[in-house]
Amino acid sequence: MTMKPKQLLAAIALAVAAVPAAAADLLNIYRDALVSDPVFQAQRSQRNATIERLPQARSQYLPLITGSASVFRNYTERSGLADYDYTTQGASLSLSQPIFRLPNWIAISQAEKIVIQADARLGDANQELIIRTAQAYFDVLLAQDTVLLSNAQKEAFSQQLAQAKRNFEVGTATIVDTLEAQARYDQTVAQEIVNINDLEVKRRALEQLVGKPIDGVVPLKEPLALVTPEPNNIDAWTKAAEESSLTILGAQAFSEAAKQEVDRAKAGYLPTLDFSVTYGIAKDPSGIRGLDGISPNGRAGAVGIVLGVPIFEGGLTTSRVREAVALRDKADQDLENTRRSVIQLTRTQFLNVTNGIAAVQAIERAVASTQSQLDSTVLGRDVGVRTSVDVLNAQQQVFQSRRDLQAGRYLYLMNTLRLKAAAGRLTEPDLESVNRTLGRN
Repeated sequence: MTMKPKQLLAAIALAVAAVPAAAADLLNIYRDALVSDPVFQAQRSQRNATIERLPQARSQYLPLITGSASVFRNYTERSGLADYDYTTQGASLSLSQPIFRLPNWIAISQAEKIVIQADARLGDANQELIIRTAQAYFDVLLAQDTVLLSNAQKEAFSQQLAQAKRNFEVGTATIVDTLEAQARYDQTVAQEIVNINDLEVKRRALEQLVGKPIDGVVPLKEPLALVTPEPNNIDAWTKAAEESSLTILGAQAFSEAAKQEVDRAKAGYLPTLDFSVTYGIAKDPSGIRGLDGISPNGRAGAVGIVLGVPIFEGGLTTSRVREAVALRDKADQDLENTRRSVIQLTRTQFLNVTNGIAAVQAIERAVASTQSQLDSTVLGRDVGVRTSVDVLNAQQQVFQSRRDLQAGRYLYLMNTLRLKAAAGRLTEPDLESVNRTLGRN
């Protein structure tokens, strides 16, 4: 007895129908992961920390106001005179406004580039979260499909084992058929245990993203529509990747900041000019007692411009320039490597999608072929030209091709997401499109 394709699909559909009503779909799990995944949240915090470099850089070109106050108790021993103890007090206020400090001005532009890089990295992390969520989700679906198929396979082998035993009892089959059927059944039972364990592991990996238990996942619809990339041109995708890849954008921003670091280091040779204002109040009783003949009590202020000219710093500035030039060259090479890697990844993912469509279609034909082969093998066994072992082998091929089909479908969906991520265009609406291929929608 064999299980027809419609019977097999019906069995899977029945198992799918048993998915809890609270089962989550891909989009809901992603939205949960968006607020609870520690990897993404860490990148978000890193970005929030990095953007503070811009106000910090700007602060170096804003006025610096400093106030100070002091109180001292003084103790004096005088030869031939009474000891004299007194208190001195003072307060001052100073203001310094940079007029010309080129390194500080360049630092502001550098900070802007670093903020752009941080934003690009956060966007990249968001795309990566979509990929990680989808991969974990489809891993669960594939493991779930594998359990369902192995269960159906076990049932089919159980029926073959029962039939082999009956045939042996009536003398129409040898003990070899019974032993072979028993071995296949036992192997399937053992494999089912392994598959159930793998399903549990995959579920835990998915729950790690959201930080809470997941009752179940919504399965894939039947059939799955296979859609070619739009535009269906590999050069168009690589050009789009060069223009909008977040990885390239971040590398470009860092390279520009490295170039500006050379200018900033060279600015160390230039003079600085600051506007300065000071104002102070002092009270010193010792002046009244005539210890120094001059009374320091009173108020004093000063307004002026301070010019600083670097003359010799022990070669520090020259060394910093050489260091900045080397780091600039490294950043340029890293940018070029990033650009080439993104282009290659985009080409690879485009081919994975287009070839993946052909592969899924081929496996769909293989499923129909293996089922036809199984039907003909069963018929051959019934008329005595094929053996029960042939039937078991044919059944094995049917179930393996069914699993390969599901794996190919999930891989196709993942590659469509990876292609858009490589081009820097993967967003939540793209995940919504994949989510519509699930059974709930």
